[in-house]
Amino acid sequence: IFLAQNPIVRKVVPKSWLRSSFYWQLFALERRFGILRTIDQMLGKPKREFVIQDVEIPIESSAEFLNFFEREIGISPIWVCPTKAPNASARWPLYSLDPTALYMNFGFWSSVELGPNEEPGSKNRAIEAKVTALNGRKSLYSTSFYSRDDFWSSYNGDEYASLKKKYDPDHVFPDLYEKCVGGTR
Repeated sequence: IFLAQNPIVRKVVPKSWLRSSFYWQLFALERRFGILRTIDQMLGKPKREFVIQDVEIPIESSAEFLNFFEREIGISPIWVCPTKAPNASARWPLYSLDPTALYMNFGFWSSVELGPNEEPGSKNRAIEAKVTALNGRKSLYSTSFYSRDDFWSSYNGDEYASLKKKYDPDHVFPDLYEKCVGGTR
């Protein structure tokens, strides 16, 4: 997106423009005003879907995920980084991963063309379904398309409800599902 991976662009733009904070500003402008979408429409190009995610996949399922991703999504390059909890007693109740297991983090930030019969969100939903099927987790910094039940199943809805009741009993703030998925469905 925004030619950020193009070596020529990377050489000529200021380094401050290559930071993720600048990228997110550009992305926010695109989501708000649809400048690239409008240009693509004027040029007769197919619709595109933003696919911006980081996912953790158990190491033993990483090859299966990567094969799926290359076949069904096709974004390149992708970030691949092994990750493991700092100690075996580490627990994150809302983002449950086995603290003794090794995971591969796959990060990808781009857009993909949609086929003539594909709905916006279909690529992201396919990734979410595959991540869930492989007992992985998706970071929630980007758009999410989970159903309410699937979301709370993956992100420990019972524990969250307990925390929400304790720290926000008057529901002053939207809940995690509303923040992460509400605006994208």
